[in-house]
Amino acid sequence: MKKEKKNEKEILSQELYDRLKDHLYSKRPVLGEDSPFSELLQSMVNEVLEGEMSSFMNEERASSRKNKRNGKTLKKVRTNSGDIYVETPRDRNGDFEPELIGKRERELSSGLD
Repeated sequence: MKKEKKNEKEILSQELYDRLKDHLYSKRPVLGEDSPFSELLQSMVNEVLEGEMSSFMNEERASSRKNKRNGKTLKKVRTNSGDIYVETPRDRNGDFEPELIGKRERELSSGLD
């Protein structure tokens, strides 16, 4: 069975793909304020945090602890690509500690961006 390679247009919305392409052709800086790359980074960070929370909740269930999701906290985070807005998931017991961007951290300097 041959594994098919995903086309970047399938991963990105058509609108974001077009904006990224236009931004590259415009010769403006790739990273920084109002760059579609910042939007892409923001989306990726939020997805990673959701994955961390899902993994944490699976561990909670496996150890028979009663805990549930309890919304999200919005915060502004500084990156090399400009400021992004991150939605950090919360749990009822307050035990979830995100690894990518900690609870009180305001800067993403993990080399991800």
